[in-house]
Formats: sequence, structure tokens, C-alpha cells
Amino acid sequence: DPTYTCHPPGLPHAYFNSTHPFEIVQTPQRIFIFHEGYHVWRTVWMDGREMPKDSDPLWMGYSIGHWDGDDLIVETADFNDKTWIDAAGHPHSDAFKLTERFHRVDHDHMKVSFTIDDPKIYTAPWGWQTDFDLKKWEIQEDYCVPEDEAGYFERELGTPPGKPVPAK
Repeated sequence: DPTYTCHPPGLPHAYFNSTHPFEIVQTPQRIFIFHEGYHVWRTVWMDGREMPKDSDPLWMGYSIGHWDGDDLIVETADFNDKTWIDAAGHPHSDAFKLTERFHRVDHDHMKVSFTIDDPKIYTAPWGWQTDFDLKKWEIQEDYCVPEDEAGYFERELGTPPGKPVPAK
């Protein structure tokens, strides 16, 4: 997992990276989604622009959004090739596009659906949806630093980083 070496998780991996919360902040022209895990954020442009044809590949992709009734629809593309779709290691190509649908069920609950579309890797679009309990969340400081990486490897894998993992 690229996050084990303090790299940004990418999407939708950022939502499921351990138990870290996220926070959404809306302004008139854009929405910011702050992910506590690895201290990453993204901008969702809400000004009606199209997806750019020549943007640079990004860790969290380039996102544009619009409202469909009360649901926020976010389309993201232009990811770099250094992230995973999830912690299970599902890969993606430069053709990867993610569509998210955010639906506020009530004050304390949100349902988010994720659709993965990458015709270079997968034979058809696929996805899932998940529920988030917003009442429990309060975003805090969380950084990935080399000392944390070394501690993770020693604590979880029983070996310093860069050394072979002992067979079980």
C-alpha cells in the first residue's frame, strides 16, 4: 500500500484509509474535501467548468461537481499512477475516472456511492456504496512522518522498513 510509505492515498482509497474522518467545506465556486488521514485535501470545482483536456496527473485527481437535486455528484479524473483504488491494491490506469454521489440521509448520516470506470484495466464500470456516521467525526491533525513509518513496520510487521518481512 503506497500509504505505508507516507504517500497520499488517492481516491477512493482516502475514504477507507483506516478510520480517519473527512470534512466537506462548501464555498460558492468550489467544495473542499479534507481527509484527516495523511492530511490530504482536494478541490471540487463547482463553477460549471468541463474536465480539462491537458491537466497534469495528480495524487487526488482533478474534480468537478454539480448538484442533482439534493445529491452532490463529483467526477474525478487525471490521477497519477502512484495510487491504489483501495487498500486491497486494485490498480488503475491513466484512463481511470471516479464518480461519487454524496447523499445526506439525515443530519448525522451520509451515503456515498463510488463508480470506478477504467476501460484499460476493467471490463466494465463497477462500484459500491457506503454509509458514513457523521456524528462521531471531528477532524484532527494527522501527519505521516518517517518515525511513524518505522513504528508501523516494527509494530505491525515485526521488522524495520526495508528489511524482509518474517514468514509466518
